[in-house]
Amino acid sequence: MVKLTGYYQLPGTLPQPVDFEDLFDISFMRKYTNYRTFEKFLQVGKFHIVSQQDFEALPEEQMDKHVVKATRFRSWKEMIDFATDIYARKQMQR
Repeated sequence: MVKLTGYYQLPGTLPQPVDFEDLFDISFMRKYTNYRTFEKFLQVGKFHIVSQQDFEALPEEQMDKHVVKATRFRSWKEMIDFATDIYARKQMQR
């Protein structure tokens, strides 16, 4: 699996890169999805990802459909926003 990266931003700071492995950790995936890993989530969705660019080029409508079927969220944006909020709160507690 290719290493995927996104960004999060704490109040008053610049956006920080975050690995999707950390953003969508096993705890998050078990609690909110039907899968243990983000990699498995993508595999079952039949998304062929070999680079960050492949992931970024995914049509959001396809990702939304898979998210609705495989998670507790109504869209990819809702899922990533929720995961980012959890991750940012953890970072602030450090």
